[in-house]
Amino acid sequence: FGIFFFFSAIEASEVSDWFEKESNQFLEIINNNEGTESENYEKYKYFVNKNFAVKSIAYGLIGENIINKSSDNELALYLDVFTDYLIKTIYKLANTDTSSSITLKDVDIKDNIYIIKSEISDKKTSANLYWKVINIGSTFKIIDVIVENTSYFVTKKSEFNKILRKNRGSLEALIIEIQKI
Repeated sequence: FGIFFFFSAIEASEVSDWFEKESNQFLEIINNNEGTESENYEKYKYFVNKNFAVKSIAYGLIGENIINKSSDNELALYLDVFTDYLIKTIYKLANTDTSSSITLKDVDIKDNIYIIKSEISDKKTSANLYWKVINIGSTFKIIDVIVENTSYFVTKKSEFNKILRKNRGSLEALIIEIQKI
């Protein structure tokens, strides 16, 4: 038990350090009012590709049956479209005119998933954010963000499943719908 606790404390410290570093970089992007929209978008793109388990999230949203019946080309296109969608979503949510801050509140681990509790605030409001993060060996990757008890993953999975059901499991139809958003 003592050895497990020791390793858990070390891992919690590592994920806390990673979170502090990456959240500070995220805040620099959010608070950068000097770059052009295109330059800032590229910074969001880099941040998302570096810190999110994009493929795991994308595939988790459509499920194994859709993955198995889709071609490699369809899956590659879906992954590209989903990645762009995720970047745009984060860009729109974070693109504000006010200064923001993120405060790390707590780190917990359950089933090898770190749950990082934080608070994001600007000068007027604040919100609790929970980040579900996994250790992939060389770094950590975000697999879900929960804002005020609403999971991005659960919300998107429901939306995507609705589109897939409506279109008889057509990944092509889902791709078209995502591109419209």
